[in-house]
Amino acid sequence: MLKVENLTKTFDKNVAVNNISFNASKGKIFGLLGRNGAGKSTIFRCMLNIIKQDSGKVLYNDKIIDEKILDKIGYLPEEGSLISSYTVLDQCIYYGMLKNMDEESIKKRLFELTSKFDIIEYMNMKQKDLSKGNRQKIQFIVSILHDPELLILDEPFSGLDPISVEQLKQVLLELKESGKIIVFSSHRMDHVEMLCEDILILDHGMEIIKGNIDDIKDSYNTKVINLVGKFDKNDIENLKEDKNIINIDKKSNDNYVLKVGKNLDIKQMFSTLKNSNITNLTTEKISLNDIFIDKVGKHYE
Repeated sequence: MLKVENLTKTFDKNVAVNNISFNASKGKIFGLLGRNGAGKSTIFRCMLNIIKQDSGKVLYNDKIIDEKILDKIGYLPEEGSLISSYTVLDQCIYYGMLKNMDEESIKKRLFELTSKFDIIEYMNMKQKDLSKGNRQKIQFIVSILHDPELLILDEPFSGLDPISVEQLKQVLLELKESGKIIVFSSHRMDHVEMLCEDILILDHGMEIIKGNIDDIKDSYNTKVINLVGKFDKNDIENLKEDKNIINIDKKSNDNYVLKVGKNLDIKQMFSTLKNSNITNLTTEKISLNDIFIDKVGKHYE
């Protein structure tokens, strides 16, 4: 298990990370979320001993992370760390040997991983000649080349097209199933909802919300109602007067999506829609994206 306990880091008088704690377990993916400058990358760098925290500690299997443990960790930095003049093959041989792999094992593993991402033909191309998306794929491959126990990914989906995003998701799920501990940061809430069980949302270095995604959604006071049918314009205008209806989004003439509070009276809502013909109604939990906007926005209003 990975444990981050009361981590604090300041730069001059700026508190970049303020008393942050979380755990990440084997076979699970933990999401670290926040807008730019929230403190995500600083936490990762403290975890990896790239920079030294002011207080707090990071433990892997109840041990302080040292050079031996670092060999069990894979890291994809947000800014990238590839050598532009190296070919993909030379790059991977270089980094693989730093992790005590032999050249034959590196080439075998590299063939497997480049096959998953459909980039075998780029093996002898230099990094500087690859597209941003393909450089990101190689950066990810480098981070898992040595089959790490713990994987730390800083914005892993950056620069990837939709097909590549799906390829990366599939590899992450395979790594999860194999028992790896995975921690990643992202701005994309849809990626987090699909992959993570537990999350921590940060803003200005402080914890805003933390826990299991389903539990967070269940405890939230807002839900979403999807209405399909033939709508009377006056009914919709009257519906806006209900204080328990937070937002009404018109998807089409036959489809409205309502964000509503927990005290909404469904019978009263249908009474208001008396001149409309509702053919379908579904409810769902509020999205993680809406929770993020609500919590982070309110925190600094």
